[in-house]
Amino acid sequence: MGLFDIFKKTETTKEDGTEKVSETESVAGSGKQKLPQEFLGDLEKTEMLAVLLAVPMEQRDVDWVDRFLTDLPMASLRCGTPQVIAGPDGFPYFQLFVPKPGEEYQSFVIERMMGDFILERGYGIVINPGEGQPDWVLSYGDILNYHLNGGFFTAEDSQFSISSTTEEEIVEEGEEIMVGQPAETVLPSETRKLLKDFFELNGIEGPKVLLMARKIGEELKQDLAFNITPERFESEVHYRNMMQTVTWYLPRHYSVIGLHDDNIENGFMPL
Repeated sequence: MGLFDIFKKTETTKEDGTEKVSETESVAGSGKQKLPQEFLGDLEKTEMLAVLLAVPMEQRDVDWVDRFLTDLPMASLRCGTPQVIAGPDGFPYFQLFVPKPGEEYQSFVIERMMGDFILERGYGIVINPGEGQPDWVLSYGDILNYHLNGGFFTAEDSQFSISSTTEEEIVEEGEEIMVGQPAETVLPSETRKLLKDFFELNGIEGPKVLLMARKIGEELKQDLAFNITPERFESEVHYRNMMQTVTWYLPRHYSVIGLHDDNIENGFMPL
């Protein structure tokens, strides 16, 4: 589950006053209903996030980032109103806030939200947005990487090329390459559909994809390729902007290139 009933923590005391038992109960709907602890997230991680967020922005170093991103996925958070907002980049972000001590709220846990609706609907997540700078922003691709690899970011020594070129590539005659379709563990069906819809909304008919591997030096590296090339756009700038925008949907270590359909025989398949 990703959407949970409003909950509060109550304490009950035995008649002799010798023991207190903490109990988490729903206060939404008709009557009280106990919620399984697993749906509520880790309140200790929530408390740790509050401690970390008290550190000024300029003092948040690499260790701070590591601890924050480690505690974030299973912490119990509250949503904003409205739940989803448009970011400055035009993409939709689900608003989440670290609750204040003693605050009653509807509990959201990122690790469970992913499978419930985030991956399907194509949302990013913003933590503590407001008038100033938010405390953290996760693109859809960051969340996808957590879903696939257990962390929001993957080290640079991945199977993909060092960085995303987002440019049109030319496969040289005689160059040895291997092509195939990206597996669910690289590009899940939900993400494929989101990319297909994104391309079609931007006037690209029949978008296709493949995974291409070739030697770079002594290493075998791979690129995610789309049949998206400059002549399909009104200008080179428009093409480059489109290819750069696509990376919002993908983990940051993925390299993305554009290829002509006829450059690769029997490789491209519809998204």
